[in-house]
Amino acid sequence: MVGPPQTAIDKYKGLWLPFLNDAGIALNEVDNLRADGVNIVSLGISIYLDGDVIKDRDRAEIKKMVNEFHRNGIRTCLVLNPGHPEFGIDPFSPEASGRPLFERLTPLALEWAAICEKYGVEMFCPANEPQLMAYQKEQDISDWAQQILPRLREVYTGKLVFLAQYTAEGLPRYNLAGYDYVAIGGVGADSDVDQMPWRTEEKIEETLDSLRTLYPGHRYLYFGVVAFTGPDFYWWEPIAPANMRETNPNLPSDFFLVSLEGQAKFYDVFFSKTWDGVDGYFIGAYKGTEYRDKPAEEVIRNWFHTGD
Repeated sequence: MVGPPQTAIDKYKGLWLPFLNDAGIALNEVDNLRADGVNIVSLGISIYLDGDVIKDRDRAEIKKMVNEFHRNGIRTCLVLNPGHPEFGIDPFSPEASGRPLFERLTPLALEWAAICEKYGVEMFCPANEPQLMAYQKEQDISDWAQQILPRLREVYTGKLVFLAQYTAEGLPRYNLAGYDYVAIGGVGADSDVDQMPWRTEEKIEETLDSLRTLYPGHRYLYFGVVAFTGPDFYWWEPIAPANMRETNPNLPSDFFLVSLEGQAKFYDVFFSKTWDGVDGYFIGAYKGTEYRDKPAEEVIRNWFHTGD
């Protein structure tokens, strides 16, 4: 095992890498990540329903990845991730049954919390997009968050993060008392800022206002902030261009794509409006959202080196 870097962190400047392949790409460019100012990466652990048990994939490989990032001076956050089609449950159906699913997830979450403790992982989040496991049952998410919290604290002394996914309906309000961070996901650009500046800027301001209103007294992270430049993002995303005719027939097929210049402008506007209000960021760095070798990289690098 390789312990985490001992350097002090004033703000988390991270990447969200939801799948093992994304983490491998990042490791191959780790020198560039450090030059960009990245000091932490969030690794997704793919989970799936096998009968009555929720299991993980790639456990040994994830452990190796944690060691490699630590060896290269970058801290880690681990997230159990049901957000993929192989999870085994349609999140938009009553099969996403809330309490029973969370009860099945609890043993695995506790296992991974103990692994995080052993490997010196900086942060642990027990579920990416928990609403995917609780169809129209927000109370079940609050209940589980509180039920599992003391058990997580028994095995893990690092920082505990709980994700509240921003959707078209806004930001949900869960009972997250006791967690170190509330992370807000689902924030990104769906068009160039110059085309619809009011939409982008007001949405960013609304998310930060919502955090402060719904979760007063907490500390905040932005999680999975993205600007899709496509077209290679995951085919199963409902916003993928190939799916637009079916999922969003009233919108143009390129509505959720931004130009390379638009991606850079989005990140500059985003950081300028949120930088002083949160403790850190995890920028989306997977298919269709990559910023490396694009104009956005210079913007992100400049902001991530703020205060150095």
